[in-house]
Amino acid sequence: MDQWTFCEALGPVEGNAVLRAHWATWYTEADFQEMVAKDIETVRLPIGDWTIRQYGPYVGCTDGAEEAIDWFMDMAAKYDIKVLLDVHAVKGSQNGFDNSGLSNVTTWIDENHFEHWATAKGEWMGPFDLESYSYEYINQDNIDFALETIDQLLAKWGNHPALYALEPVNEPWWASDIDVLKQFYRDVRAKIQAVNNDVIFVFHDSFIFDHGLWNDLFTDYTNVVLDTHQYLAWWGW
Repeated sequence: MDQWTFCEALGPVEGNAVLRAHWATWYTEADFQEMVAKDIETVRLPIGDWTIRQYGPYVGCTDGAEEAIDWFMDMAAKYDIKVLLDVHAVKGSQNGFDNSGLSNVTTWIDENHFEHWATAKGEWMGPFDLESYSYEYINQDNIDFALETIDQLLAKWGNHPALYALEPVNEPWWASDIDVLKQFYRDVRAKIQAVNNDVIFVFHDSFIFDHGLWNDLFTDYTNVVLDTHQYLAWWGW
């Protein structure tokens, strides 16, 4: 269902073998050549926060992920394609969905069917109570872990010629603590500016489509881009 249960079910040896085979074939140099032929200038590369620092069932299972990203970044530089490095999954799950690495709550209806959307909850920021629809407390350790991930990514690829932009967390959900999220964004941007001021800071709007919500995020918005995901196929518009 997600990266966590994939590694948990297959274990570090078999899981890693499957992942390495996937990385070796999912993108090849021929794909970069095709992108150039189609005038593609920028690509988004989604990664998990376990790429450099493994934890839980990712230990051993995701060996080689860092080298796979090295290859991707070098290949992008070779073909003059810019990369948006997107931290697609963070510890605890920022939205409770499988694309965050961990589907936090799955309710099985029978042996073949389950319900997930109604009970999904992002617990990156801390334990979440669905009844009160609020966090029991903020897990600062997880926030700090995510900030340390940014430090490590910048130390590794912050000055790579292919790095164009960095997004520190993909799709934090709509129930996120906005004050905590805003401070996290400010801290990440400061880290980026300290390493490479040319890298664009990209932040997701947490699915809150209020044009004024982010006006107080920074005093200036140089090299800042707001990322919004409009899932029109499912929202009935």
